Amino acid sequence: MIFDFNTSFLFLPLFGLLIGILVSMFGGGGGGLYVPLLTILFNVPIQVAISTSLASIIPTTIFGAYAHYKQGNVNVAIGLIFGITGIIGTLLGVYFSTLIPSLILRKLFGTVAILLVIPIFFKKTEKENKYIDNSDNFKIINLKTVSISLIFGLLSGIMAGLFGISGTFPIIMGLYMLRFPANMVIGTSVFVLFFNAISGLFGHFAVGHINFILIILLGGSAAVGALIGPRLLKRIKADILEKLFKVLVISITVLTGLIMIIK
Repeated sequence: MIFDFNTSFLFLPLFGLLIGILVSMFGGGGGGLYVPLLTILFNVPIQVAISTSLASIIPTTIFGAYAHYKQGNVNVAIGLIFGITGIIGTLLGVYFSTLIPSLILRKLFGTVAILLVIPIFFKKTEKENKYIDNSDNFKIINLKTVSISLIFGLLSGIMAGLFGISGTFPIIMGLYMLRFPANMVIGTSVFVLFFNAISGLFGHFAVGHINFILIILLGGSAAVGALIGPRLLKRIKADILEKLFKVLVISITVLTGLIMIIK
């Protein structure tokens, strides 16, 4: 899929840096920001925006997950269950994206983004989220954790492949259902999203939804931002982090969702 290069694309590295910092601090891969950014501000076709988003998520999740792992914020065992299931869902999502017209896909993106904000209002507080120490990863593997991980991992993958939004919210919802604290939710979600991003990128490459110039401009700076975010996260208290998480995620998601529906 080919379109004209615009000199405004040279501003993409700045946006990538800012998004990389935000998503590595608050969880996710940035797809909920990349796709609206590319389609609304830079008039990129949504299918190309989706594949660019997934490609840009890869360096963000690699560097972000590594940084969070060093801080002890990643539960590898649960993350692998989410991630492997997400690969299947992502490939299904890519297939569905080839069947839906661009205009409808944009409006679906906006609608789904707004709907996924609702569960945040019902999230339990940090005090209620008692969690077994992360050093004992495999002892928390049971039927409940596996079931939740499989269901939300599959849903996350479908959303990633279909909308390019990385599938952050189903992962966050699932991890909170497992009573993970905020820092563990953020770190583990970044780790899981790597699986969605890499499988989604290969899927979209197979159907021709790739523009490598956009990927280089946006993804490189996003990786730098992903290294900075976890360091800033250490300086923020848990209660402040909870409040910032809600305010930023809700406001940004609702705003971009509405624009995608209306435009």
